Amino acid sequence: MGLISKLLGRETAADRSAWISGAIGEATSRAQAQYLEAVRASQRSFETAETPAWTESWPTKGSAINDDLQRQLPTLWARSCGLARNNEWAQRYLIELDDNVLGPNGIVLQMRLNNAQGKPDTDTNRLLEAEWAKWCEADADVFGLSWAEVETLALSTIARKGELLYRLLPGRGPRRFQIQLLDPTLIDVTLNREYGGRRIRMGKEIDDAGRPVAYWLQMSKAGDQPSEYVSIGRHVRIPAAEIRHRYLVEEVGQLRGIPWMTVGARRLWMLHDFEEAAAVASSNAAKRQGFFYSPNGEAPPGFADTVVSSVLDAAKAAGKVLSAEEIQQITAAAEKYATTVPGQFDTLPLGYQFQAFESKWPEISAEGYIKGQVRGWAAARGMSYVSIGNDLEAVNYSSAQVGILGEREHHKKTQVRLRDWLHREVFAAALPWLVLGNRKLSAARIEEYRAAATWQPRRWAPIDPVKAATAADTRLRLSLTSRRRLILEAGEDPDEIAAEVAAERAIYGDIPAASAPATTSTTADPEKDQ
Repeated sequence: MGLISKLLGRETAADRSAWISGAIGEATSRAQAQYLEAVRASQRSFETAETPAWTESWPTKGSAINDDLQRQLPTLWARSCGLARNNEWAQRYLIELDDNVLGPNGIVLQMRLNNAQGKPDTDTNRLLEAEWAKWCEADADVFGLSWAEVETLALSTIARKGELLYRLLPGRGPRRFQIQLLDPTLIDVTLNREYGGRRIRMGKEIDDAGRPVAYWLQMSKAGDQPSEYVSIGRHVRIPAAEIRHRYLVEEVGQLRGIPWMTVGARRLWMLHDFEEAAAVASSNAAKRQGFFYSPNGEAPPGFADTVVSSVLDAAKAAGKVLSAEEIQQITAAAEKYATTVPGQFDTLPLGYQFQAFESKWPEISAEGYIKGQVRGWAAARGMSYVSIGNDLEAVNYSSAQVGILGEREHHKKTQVRLRDWLHREVFAAALPWLVLGNRKLSAARIEEYRAAATWQPRRWAPIDPVKAATAADTRLRLSLTSRRRLILEAGEDPDEIAAEVAAERAIYGDIPAASAPATTSTTADPEKDQ
């Protein structure tokens, strides 16, 4: 039959069914072969590089860091600043950052200058520290900010926008030197062109090695600019020697900084949206008692009295006289108006029924969802959930020690960055003017002064002071550390403490040293046995 059908050029239903079955079998065989080949290939390659169906949304191609920053940096700025202004968890991070990196005293200058005999030059050290303290108390910034305010604002700007930008202004201010903190967004991220044979990328004019030569700031935001700078169109060109632009370089060749708060920021945004929706739903559920069903869908008598009375009182206060028709219109509108107040009963229109929406998701409690989101965001900040979440409910000594000690190590790294980006740069530029302001200091020793400057950042009290003191005493007795090092670890000035101790001894005499605690040995002493 099949041969006759072929000779006649006709296809029967049986022929068509047989063809379909054969095609399905061939396709199945090919799919199985491709699957087996893919399995064999995955076993000899990187698992992360495989692209099964469930990873289709996972990008397989990367882009250069500067290309991404050029396109997305303004959005990152806007969202980061939005979180800092409106999100409680983000604000908590900024508070923790300021409290731990700067603390109550900031990063303090401590001079370590020695005299010709190799002993600490106490007088000169005190003079330099005093001159720096005077400058810090004066208008350190052109806007009248003290140095303590500059430190706080600089740290906050780095966290919000990922960059620190300021100008050095010698000869300005009451102490003949000032700085000017600038908004990093002034460097025009959209400016990419050639100038004087050099490249301008995202507002930075760079040489062939990628080092900055000048910065192009937007005049419309920067305000009035000194006349010595070259103004080109809507930009002002400031040489790199007169400006400091610092940020964390996370990838090779990166030209602009990444706001610190952006990684995981979507978690906080979604969490805020979830909390707001949950709060509204809870409020509505607490206020709404039920619904009325009526034959014609109208509200029960007196249901809209509150609204009508309020409108009549407002009309009376405004000196308006409402006609009977206007009052009827207000009454009809009020009967259709629904609001949510405590003890609310609404009316359903004729023919309608209310169906509540109930979802199985999320299957976790609201508290667990919030904790998971905050924990993920805190991890991206190098912080513990306990600190960001302000949750001490299930914290014991061991868990607190593990989380907080790791967090403090991260804060130390941030202190080093801020010291290098801000304190050392500003002190080196201000030092000649500090020396000129005091006749007891020598201009010939400026480089020596600069090399002797050290910075003492904030340090933290131990979680268990007794155990920490015992450990320090043991290290000292075994010559594993020094008193100076222990004092520095506590964030204090060894020279100041030595002077205070000497002054006390002059008044009260020598202070008896505490005897070492007696220890019981379980091991026999070979010398006694002999």
